[in-house]
Amino acid sequence: MKFIVYHEAKSKFAYLYDKDTVHLRLIAQRENVESVEVIYGDPFFWGASEQNEDVWEWKIETSVSSYMEKDYETDQFDHFFIALKPEFKRMKYAFIVNGKYLYGANGIVDLEEFPEQKKNLFGYFNFPFLNEEDLFKAPAWVENQVWYSIFPERFHNGDQTLEKENILPWGETDKYSNEQHFGGDLKGIIKKLDYLKDLGITGIYMTPIFESFSSHKYDIINYKKIDPAFGTNETFKELVKKAHKLGIKVTLDAVFNHCSISHPYFIDVVEKGKDSKYFNCFHILDKDKPVFDEDVDLTKRIPRDIMKKYHDNPRLLNYRAFGFTPYMPKLNTNDPIMREHLLEVALYWVKEYDIDGWRLDVSNEVPHEFWREFRKRVKDVKDDVYIIGENWDNSNPWLMGDQYDAVMNYGVLFPIWNYFGTNIDYKQYSAKEFIYKINKVFTDYPKNVQKAQYNLVDSHDTTRILEICNNNLDLVKLPYIFMFSLPGAPSIYYGGEVGITGKHDPDNRRCFPWDNMDQDMLSFMKQLISLRKEYDGFKTTDLKWIDYSDKQEYIIYEKGDLVFILSKSYPENDIKVPAQYIGKKFKDIFTGESITLNDTVTLKHFGFRILQK
Repeated sequence: MKFIVYHEAKSKFAYLYDKDTVHLRLIAQRENVESVEVIYGDPFFWGASEQNEDVWEWKIETSVSSYMEKDYETDQFDHFFIALKPEFKRMKYAFIVNGKYLYGANGIVDLEEFPEQKKNLFGYFNFPFLNEEDLFKAPAWVENQVWYSIFPERFHNGDQTLEKENILPWGETDKYSNEQHFGGDLKGIIKKLDYLKDLGITGIYMTPIFESFSSHKYDIINYKKIDPAFGTNETFKELVKKAHKLGIKVTLDAVFNHCSISHPYFIDVVEKGKDSKYFNCFHILDKDKPVFDEDVDLTKRIPRDIMKKYHDNPRLLNYRAFGFTPYMPKLNTNDPIMREHLLEVALYWVKEYDIDGWRLDVSNEVPHEFWREFRKRVKDVKDDVYIIGENWDNSNPWLMGDQYDAVMNYGVLFPIWNYFGTNIDYKQYSAKEFIYKINKVFTDYPKNVQKAQYNLVDSHDTTRILEICNNNLDLVKLPYIFMFSLPGAPSIYYGGEVGITGKHDPDNRRCFPWDNMDQDMLSFMKQLISLRKEYDGFKTTDLKWIDYSDKQEYIIYEKGDLVFILSKSYPENDIKVPAQYIGKKFKDIFTGESITLNDTVTLKHFGFRILQK
């Protein structure tokens, strides 16, 4: 035996895809496994042998082809896949590798040496029952969404009558900071809803809009009050109603990992110490010391020079905080008072304002049990609310159907950066490395989870994709095309469609250039959004790699009936056409032209074709 294989029951390797279907995955050491057959059946279904009716034997199901397909490769493994529909909704199963080895729950057995083990069900993996209640269910509308991510303070100033302190002229600076205020507000978003509708947007996600001293609003003072610089609760209600009339969903940011040092609960703890009823709402380290040993009015904006020593030496803090940021004490969601406060907030904006989704900030630092209760409570009020976690790593433990509907898919963002990007922190990927990384994402998550993911190429927490692409407006189109061709919902970080660039936070939070939009980029994005809505191939959960070249810098892949050819080459590129396409007629859905492919296809610098078979 010269191979390594791995499978895990009731996991991303074996999951319920729909009420009748089980998906199985198996990984094998690269190029050492030629075939994998699945033998399966109901463990209680026994009957007389066809060869000898006096012999009682287990009945294997043979209604479909039981050979697994090798669908993806990564740097170390071949990935095999099969979809099965067990007749009686129960299933014992094992894998026959290379025709002679049985791989089951107890390991690998050579069937030539121990043939009787083929019928020993104690050595098989088990899918006890296809319980529909266990099925991962995200809102059906999600996979057809195109999201638009808005940092409200920098999107549009639509209400000059609001009392806003220290407002700077819109976009006057080249040096942005999180202390600057330019006056973006909710009226500004309302006034630009028609622009978003025309762009093709079907959902907006806003970073926090609740009362806070900062421009980013992640240090929340009052979770039930719109920040006065953004408007009022009634303004927000107007926004949701007008967005819904235009077919645009609205998602808010749930910052339930931490709050502001000026939150009333925290102020009470600072003032009363252990005698505060909110004392356990936070993670206080030494209960016998002052929680915050500064003589300041916490109801007012705290001078940054006072807090500098805590930034410089976080061990001085007597409470846990988000990322050692003294302005943001971490919440204890295990405390009944805090738990109910946050859950009430979650329900409040769904019940009273009819929001469509919650994006959960720093969600992987909050206990699983809290998110289970959060999901139950929110879905009981509105069952198709979309719940997105801000997890930057593999997130299967949160995507088992009992917590999130999706995560922000940073798993695809970083490979996209390192393949298409030039201004990156790590070496640029070869095409093969890029393919392996993308394949890993496709095999990391079940197919029904992939359909719900929130895909992105940048965000308010990252460098902008245009900066990653060396501020080249032709090159940046390629990562957008690739991201739009993935299963799940694509998103645009505000202004990406008109050429906003920017380095890491806070430079990535520039004012939207309403008087200086790149019209070519805007036209491109409108068309890309329109094509995704029209052609289902963009949304399929299967991707087939056809060809690639590092020397000529291109990749070719299929999604459904669509063929994508993306060229990273700056010079004009004469790309050799794969044999199966030569002489075939296609429609270029981007240009509208019909073409017949010959031996080569010529693409301009950073060019692309999206062809329909």
